[in-house]
Amino acid sequence: MSNARTVAPGEKPFVDFTAEAQDADHFLFFESLNLELKLPNIAGWQVTKFHVLLGVAAIVTATVLVWLGRRMRSGAPPRGVAQGAAESIVYFVRDQIARPAIDHDDGHGHVHHDGDKFVPFLTTTFLFILVANLLGKIPFLGSPTASIAVTAALSLVVFLYTHYSGVRQNGLAGYLKSYVPHIHLEGGVGFKIFGLALTLLMLGLELLTPFIRAFVLAVRLFANMLAGHVAVFVLLFFIQMVAREDWLAYNNAPRALYYAVAPLSVVIVTGLSLLELLVAGLQAFIFTLLTAIFIGLARHPAH
Repeated sequence: MSNARTVAPGEKPFVDFTAEAQDADHFLFFESLNLELKLPNIAGWQVTKFHVLLGVAAIVTATVLVWLGRRMRSGAPPRGVAQGAAESIVYFVRDQIARPAIDHDDGHGHVHHDGDKFVPFLTTTFLFILVANLLGKIPFLGSPTASIAVTAALSLVVFLYTHYSGVRQNGLAGYLKSYVPHIHLEGGVGFKIFGLALTLLMLGLELLTPFIRAFVLAVRLFANMLAGHVAVFVLLFFIQMVAREDWLAYNNAPRALYYAVAPLSVVIVTGLSLLELLVAGLQAFIFTLLTAIFIGLARHPAH
């Protein structure tokens, strides 16, 4: 998608700094050369670039996990860097995310490793988001996880799966009952009325909590991924800005400014891009960790 629209003579150009987070029915590789790959419309359903990128992420995730599952099922020791790295991800999710967030101590010194049941779901979530984040780092493709629509869909899946897990563990009645706070006040009628009012108020807040969690989960991933793309775009835009003769003349700036800004912007963008690779993994980890925490809270309510 182009990040600038056609303007009338004398009108200031409009630059869209969030172009990477916008879906489109085509891939635009070089705007100045107008190299465009149009995506097909299949029986009235328009394929978009985010459909393609998310499809690629899903295929990569499924391929890696199915291949790894078959290797691990055989019982043979890991062979090669690829299998070692893939198994490391699985064990990392199990030992650093699933078990700490979902395992339950029954109060008698026995820990139930409930988290192991959710390692497949959490590993799939982690790897899918990681691949989608990394695809967004490839020039000209766009970033699906920098779109609130995509992260909201991911958050909706977590929202539904979390409540399903809670109901399956506690039963529908028991799970709904866990949202009712237990407030007991000693005293007369006035205290009982106050306690009832406080209970209803807390119940309303408890019922809102899952929706707030889902909203925060979606916004957190979206905002962090979008911020990185915007920062890179702005720094690169400085080069285009100081290359314009009219901008230099208007600001009474020397032509040499371009030769100072361009190399500096490239160096900073290179460093920021390397940092964004770390952010891609970090945000996948945080999303998966919060998912595990929400599942643990649903299965083992605090009250």
